[in-house]
Amino acid sequence: MEAVLVLMTLESLRTDPLLLILSFLDCRELINCCYIWAALKWTDPLPHCNFIGKPLCTKAPQCPVLSAAETDLEIRKVLEKLDQLIPPRPFTHKIATTSATQSKATILNPRDKYCQGDQLDILLEVKDHLGHRKEYGGDFLRARMYSTDLKAGASGKVTDFNNGTYLVSFTLFWEGQVSLSVLLVHPSEGASALWRARNQGYDRVIFTGQFVNGNSQVNTDCALVLNSSAELCRYLDAEDQEAFYCVRPPHVSCAALTHMRSMNKNISYLSQQEWTLFERSNVGVEIMENSSVIHVTKCNTLKSVDLHGSGKLKHQLAVDLDRNINIQWQKHSYPLVGSMEYSVKGIEYIARIIDRIGGDKNTIVVISLGQHFRPFPLDVFIRRVLNVHRAVQRLLLRSPDTMVIIKTENTREMHSDVERLSDFHGHIQNLVIKDIFQDLNVGIIDAWDITIAYGSNEVHPPQYIIRNQINIFLNYIC
Repeated sequence: MEAVLVLMTLESLRTDPLLLILSFLDCRELINCCYIWAALKWTDPLPHCNFIGKPLCTKAPQCPVLSAAETDLEIRKVLEKLDQLIPPRPFTHKIATTSATQSKATILNPRDKYCQGDQLDILLEVKDHLGHRKEYGGDFLRARMYSTDLKAGASGKVTDFNNGTYLVSFTLFWEGQVSLSVLLVHPSEGASALWRARNQGYDRVIFTGQFVNGNSQVNTDCALVLNSSAELCRYLDAEDQEAFYCVRPPHVSCAALTHMRSMNKNISYLSQQEWTLFERSNVGVEIMENSSVIHVTKCNTLKSVDLHGSGKLKHQLAVDLDRNINIQWQKHSYPLVGSMEYSVKGIEYIARIIDRIGGDKNTIVVISLGQHFRPFPLDVFIRRVLNVHRAVQRLLLRSPDTMVIIKTENTREMHSDVERLSDFHGHIQNLVIKDIFQDLNVGIIDAWDITIAYGSNEVHPPQYIIRNQINIFLNYIC
């Protein structure tokens, strides 16, 4: 599962700065290295208010309350940008799609010796299975460098030139032997297929609601969208117009809903031909097999090295639980996906919780959305992020000293239930969050980047990653 909102009050932060423990989700997955994120380089950014470098409004909010129609328009704008970023890539056979083994990676300006802090650039030319050069981009790639001896790792930056070539850039953070990796997670044709399939249906997950009526219990179907002629219970957040539905049991009040569980539905929106791209042997294939190790030395030239993108930060910080620290945790509202039954009585939309926070300089709000939205069309996720964004705007208007941090989702199992859960969906959701929150003065905990740096493919990262993430977070806020 994933963390959603953590609220902390730091009454004694000024005199005792090393005081926090952050608890995310199911208490196994926490946080990692922190950034103030840069805006996406998309043209025509969405119209948001800007708190960065501008005086806060004292007479009236900087943005009017948006109607449902205006929210729908914003959602369409984001989807249109993504449609341009992920155009249709039809193919007649798998041999015409990108092949990792046929593609070529060339280290630019190779040297016998590299210095710590240098930038290493790799030109990647992708080809199909017949060895023909691809003429367009869009492949879903993952680049990292690592040292097994040092237990260090860092992600690489991938620049898509949209003509079948990519530039992969690494900053050489440490000395010694460094291994390089560029994975073809999905070819562009597969990414396009996942994008099309994701936005076709809300029924990949079946929700079952439990209603209690006296001594009896009744289970009915529930969903974000229910195509049913039966009478429905509508659970609506009136302010933001987000809704969840259940079939109403006969002679039972809608308020009698107490518990929920879910299971995956046996349905697919991918064609049989598209499914060949997601066979295990075609997902996450290494491109850098023949030139994957370089040697880095510590040179005399001083270089500035930012270790935030590296998995090698090991700050040793103390934690004091005897101080006046209050940590509150709240899961987000529907959709919550899980086979185990959970109570719906404690479920509330995060925007409403943020609206109740007074805020001050000793308050930190950490928000995370991601994994549970992957199985659903992206408009569900965009709507939620827009609503949370507006709630954060309101919080910063009444309390500009409150610290707000957005934690991105992390990577997960690469070969598990690709149509519903592929990291490609997580990548797109990260783009959406960064675009929508680009105008607010918020911090970033880039779980996506740090789990790539570690080469982690687990929805709940192992403890050694969590330990480093907590240390970095504490260093960031203290």
